[in-house]
Amino acid sequence: MNLMRNLLGLMIIVMMLNISLLAYSITGNISFDYNQINDDLSFCQLRRIMLIAYDQSLSHDSITFTYHNKEFRLSLVNSKLLLQPGTQIFLNDVESLYFIEINGCYVVRYTRKGKEYEKVICSKSGIYIDDFSDCDVLPELNSDGESGLYNQDT
Repeated sequence: MNLMRNLLGLMIIVMMLNISLLAYSITGNISFDYNQINDDLSFCQLRRIMLIAYDQSLSHDSITFTYHNKEFRLSLVNSKLLLQPGTQIFLNDVESLYFIEINGCYVVRYTRKGKEYEKVICSKSGIYIDDFSDCDVLPELNSDGESGLYNQDT
């Protein structure tokens, strides 16, 4: 009985080995473009930066904006999309790149290996802290620095 189990197990393993080798050879020949995945991850990081950036200005070859009270520029330098000052690389091996505005959004169009890509970077309007405030006017302050909202003088 044990010999029968061992032979049956060995036959199953040999059949599974052929199937797994065939699966590895098929999946190993699939070409995968890692640049597209890297681009998507980079644009997620760039969108996070642009979400809290303000005073954005768009030109054909660059976007300038203020981020953490510093002026930054996003542009194509030596086939790379760079955020300067400093050097933060968002795209590699880019043949051509330009920025446009579509429906109130800043969009980058770039070409790599003959294929053209288009990605939305941010909204033109941006986010301002005043947009989240419930009151339009701050209350008048008394001479002691307290607001007159809670005075019950009637």
